Amino acid sequence: MGAMIGIYAVLWHVAFLVLGLFLFVGSGWGAIFGGREKPIRVFDKNDAGPSTALLAVAAIGLAMLAGVGNLMIRDIRFHSDLSCLRAESVSRIEVGSQAVTDRHQIAEVVAILNQPEWSDLRRGDAADQVPFVIRLANGAQYRYSATRYQHGEGAALVSHSPSGWQNGEVLCRKLPAVLAKAGITLPPCYTYFGKPLHCALQ
Repeated sequence: MGAMIGIYAVLWHVAFLVLGLFLFVGSGWGAIFGGREKPIRVFDKNDAGPSTALLAVAAIGLAMLAGVGNLMIRDIRFHSDLSCLRAESVSRIEVGSQAVTDRHQIAEVVAILNQPEWSDLRRGDAADQVPFVIRLANGAQYRYSATRYQHGEGAALVSHSPSGWQNGEVLCRKLPAVLAKAGITLPPCYTYFGKPLHCALQ
């Protein structure tokens, strides 16, 4: 399955939420009310099977709801951080070992970051990641990773927790082009042990 961008990425997350809700509610309902159809026989171990299985499915559904819900909340926060970013509050933007410091170029980059799209890139959809750091004038900073989209225009920004877990992902369609105007080029290929395996369409 390839990359999901925009409404398709949103629907992908919502589908898992709905599936988790269905498993949790359906199995929970069966576990609670299914046993009322026949007398309870405490010492018949065969009666414990269906109820235990339903509770296990309910636990799986609850875990799906918690996991996907948490991921969507972090994605929403990521979108909000980028959408609310203002050029006048940014002192510099660092991409790998290079930096954007010109005020006009910062404004152009921020304008692109203000229009993030939902995305869910898969293996083979993205090039090598480079650090992408937005430093604010007040001393605060946003630390992300940037990776070029392999099958079309755009680059993804990925947010990570301090422990390395992915906190969210967005696609910025014009980011490679606006960075190129500042003299910065994102890696075009995904490399494995120094060998390029997948390269972005030119």
